[in-house]
Amino acid sequence: MMKHVLESSAEIPSPAHRLDFRMTRARPALSLLPALLWATWTSAQQPAPTPPPAPAPTRERLTFATVLERGQALLPPQPGLRWLPAGHDAAAVMPTADGNEVLFSGGPGAGLTATITDARTALAALGRPVAKDAAAALPQWTLLDATTVRLQTDDAVWHWPVAEAKATRVLTWPPTDARDDSAAVVIAPGDQRAAFVAGHELHVTDRQGHVRRLTWDGSADVVYGGAAHRAEFGIAGGLFWSPDGRRLAFYREDQRPIAAYPYQDLSATPPTPRAGRYPMAGRTHSRVTIGLWDSQDQSLRFLQHDAATDVYWTNLTFTPNGRGLCVAMVERGQDRLELVQFSVASGARERTLLTEQDAQWVEPEHGPTFLADGRFLWWSPRDGHRHLWLFDRDGKPLGQVTRGAFDVQELLGLATDQQQLWFMASGEDPRQRHLFAAKIDGTEVKQITRERGTHQCSLSADRQFAFDLWSNEESAPSPRFVNLQTGQVEALPAPPPPLLQYELPTSRLFQVKASDESILYGHVLLPAGMQEGRKYPVLLYVYGGPHLQLVTDQWLCGAPLWLHGLANDGYIVCRLDNRGTPHRGIEFEQVIHRKMGNLEVEDQLQAISWLKQQPFVDPARIGVHGWSYGGYLTLRCMLLAPEVFACGVAGAPVTDWAQYETGYTERYMDTPAENAQGYEASSCLPLAGKLQGRLLLVHGTDDRTVMWSHSLAFVDRCVDAGVLLDYFPYPMQTHRLVGKDRPHFLRLLKDHLDRYLKPGS
Repeated sequence: MMKHVLESSAEIPSPAHRLDFRMTRARPALSLLPALLWATWTSAQQPAPTPPPAPAPTRERLTFATVLERGQALLPPQPGLRWLPAGHDAAAVMPTADGNEVLFSGGPGAGLTATITDARTALAALGRPVAKDAAAALPQWTLLDATTVRLQTDDAVWHWPVAEAKATRVLTWPPTDARDDSAAVVIAPGDQRAAFVAGHELHVTDRQGHVRRLTWDGSADVVYGGAAHRAEFGIAGGLFWSPDGRRLAFYREDQRPIAAYPYQDLSATPPTPRAGRYPMAGRTHSRVTIGLWDSQDQSLRFLQHDAATDVYWTNLTFTPNGRGLCVAMVERGQDRLELVQFSVASGARERTLLTEQDAQWVEPEHGPTFLADGRFLWWSPRDGHRHLWLFDRDGKPLGQVTRGAFDVQELLGLATDQQQLWFMASGEDPRQRHLFAAKIDGTEVKQITRERGTHQCSLSADRQFAFDLWSNEESAPSPRFVNLQTGQVEALPAPPPPLLQYELPTSRLFQVKASDESILYGHVLLPAGMQEGRKYPVLLYVYGGPHLQLVTDQWLCGAPLWLHGLANDGYIVCRLDNRGTPHRGIEFEQVIHRKMGNLEVEDQLQAISWLKQQPFVDPARIGVHGWSYGGYLTLRCMLLAPEVFACGVAGAPVTDWAQYETGYTERYMDTPAENAQGYEASSCLPLAGKLQGRLLLVHGTDDRTVMWSHSLAFVDRCVDAGVLLDYFPYPMQTHRLVGKDRPHFLRLLKDHLDRYLKPGS
């Protein structure tokens, strides 16, 4: 709970602006609150003098070791709330002290206090009892009505009237392997059917247990029902049911045109090859088609397509009546898209509803949202920010619905009469997130939530209330109901986070300017109990790439908990969102087009310049760390500004964009043939000889996102240049370190920083 002092809406601090060391003390501990309340009450009852508040007890300091030991247990459990299908009653899950999750019901005006059931009882109803003293978690759940719970396990859907001892299994499918990226299960509306992939083939099962196999040529190279196009363009899955549950649309991705990639299983003796495909920039990528299966006549057909046309099939969306399927078709160059409607009865292309063009790139991440009368909403940055626009059923533009100097981040829903909608956006400060309402005719946009910070909202079925989980830099997450008409807030009780038992580092938000006068938002963590006159080392934590914003006005400011522990171990931790990151308008994002890895470094150095003006920063002890794009940016910082960084830790970095995947790379860089100079200027490989600070390079050997070869190529260039570095491969880990490897890496990272930045000196 830290005081916010470093910024003012009236003044943007320059890099020379200093942080006053005397203003880094934390607020009083929460334990003062009962004493202060007692003092207020007694003074109202009698004229006796108010006793002074008791001193706050000394708290244990949060450290890096504490975070590694306790991890997520330090953070507050939040209610997993679901609204009922009608009205504005709700239910939420909260854990008890003994680890048993309890499902409560209630709603606005009633809180969430009535017990529906608990996890142990639910698991017993599924025939999976657990011991009384064992922690028990509810499976994936929703409420079908006030007394019937829908539960989904790894192989079935169950309906359970809680008054009954046993739940009824309504759908069953073979268990899937969570490690298999091609495995998928998608349930039709009303739990009528389930589509699943097993043995590379697509199947459908119904409530009677009948299983129908739909495909016969699936393989590791011909993938059915997967997230095609490397899961770009908002693609998160590959199976799509029509609103009435009658038809299933699915991706078929033929990866055979992609050159084979030599993955290997290093856990075998001797290591064995593993089949794989990886489409690198400028090279041939997969061929994707869209299949349609009709449950009534069992027909299977594919959407009309030209095999010679190289396009991305994105954002599949059924029309409300289920008779049409809309696809946002993006050309390979990613500067033009067409929203095309196909007939589900024949698969024929019926009409083009709209087109979008942009000299830099187009990137649809949302399909059309249809109204009951056939009109639809479409996301577009055509006015400079990502907003919602209304079109008639034939694609004629009817006007802009949302407007403002911010990007719409989420469409929550439409009013029952479809004359109004609700959405989430930052508002005036891109670090915040608020709930807004807009009239469908575009005549009014109104901000509903007002408390500074970040709001995560969902709407009741009758659109009378929202559930809002709110926090800001100083305030831990707070659940509440919000009246959508009046904005009135009803706070819900929440236990204090265990993290507040510890002394946290001091948190500050700050601002600097880029070379084009853009405001850049940053955040620093300062060690608790800083000693005046002492200079501290710095860790610059970076990501800096598209789609990810680091600095947000929420509790902990979006910083991973281990960074807070690292700060209390004697580091100044700094993060900054450079140009190219989201929620700042399309121009702010697209400034990196054809020249990645350059302006991002320039902006991060603005944060370093600002830090160097602070009296407690040692400019000779500055390190940098990031993962994925952040690993790339770590290398770029150390190579383009070698005199600045004493050390760095680069995790799974891209080192040469010509070796990265087609859809992502070509969006931002075009192809290597079209932008040879840009690829050369953005590559880390030619700069290896400029490395001065001590680099730790880390990579999983089975990374399928940023290939292991990126790091090996950079190591090879360092050998050629006679440059020393530290290198650590994690055997058979993918792009995200999981399991025991994750804490091992964090200890490795801290050891490297401690060795070369010496925080205690």
